[in-house]
Amino acid sequence: MLKSMALCITISLLLSAVAMGEGLNADGQGDSDLQIHAADHPQRIVSLSPSNTEILFALGLGPNVVGVTKYCNYPPQLQELRDSGRIAEVGGYSDPDLEKILSLQPDLIVANRIHSDSISALRKESEIPTFIADARDLDGIIQSIEMIGNITGREGEASLLIGQMEARVKAISEKVSATHRPSVLYILWHDPVRAAGRDTFEDQLIEMAGGENIFHDLSGYPQVDPESIAERDPEVIIACTGMGAGADLPFDWAKTVEGLNLTQARREGRIYQADGDLVTRSGPRIVDGLEIFARFIHPEAFGKTA
Repeated sequence: MLKSMALCITISLLLSAVAMGEGLNADGQGDSDLQIHAADHPQRIVSLSPSNTEILFALGLGPNVVGVTKYCNYPPQLQELRDSGRIAEVGGYSDPDLEKILSLQPDLIVANRIHSDSISALRKESEIPTFIADARDLDGIIQSIEMIGNITGREGEASLLIGQMEARVKAISEKVSATHRPSVLYILWHDPVRAAGRDTFEDQLIEMAGGENIFHDLSGYPQVDPESIAERDPEVIIACTGMGAGADLPFDWAKTVEGLNLTQARREGRIYQADGDLVTRSGPRIVDGLEIFARFIHPEAFGKTA
């Protein structure tokens, strides 16, 4: 249960908090006073977030990655690389092990804005070039991929990946554009109940997938109750799935809690679960999350019934 909460609620809340800070912009400016150039072609990269790790591997930089966090779990071969000692674990998402990072002698750290204090502490020991990702939406993810590609000399791979992502987004948008927009609830956790509001990846995915988020008027991941959910009467409910013994608890709650008996989603059996990694991580698989949402919200657009 604790692992599920860590993945489905803690990380998402951290992502929301990160969105309030500053990072590098497209010109390489921001929190860092270090300029990173494509000609440097980093050979020893440490990633401080699962999303950045996924981007690095998607760009073919797996052989250059020497350190990741304990929450980095994709691509699948990552665990084998950790077990073999080829890639080291450098702590958690919000509490990286600075000594371990320094011991790896990286020539590039790829971080998020939540790591600003850690990066500042590292610079007191060594001026390691650092890229701070700042993705708040799908466009921001695209920009991060492009910038990491430029920094590492993988411009071609980044361009190809971005093109594939944009083509998929366009195809999904075309499928759902001319249809009714059902009301949607996304549940992050059930005890207490946390839903996705505006300024979250889930909110954007709901909109892009042809739905309307019932809590779009609230920001971040607000705490709500069954009564307020029932009052807004979602047609579709999507629950986060994490890992461990509590992976299915939000989904089970949505299917069984008495307060949602009269919602249209419950009456019509339109309660689904989605892998939290796909819809909260600011990496390439966000498009997988979008397609999953679109299939839940508009099954008819994909040749299925609700």
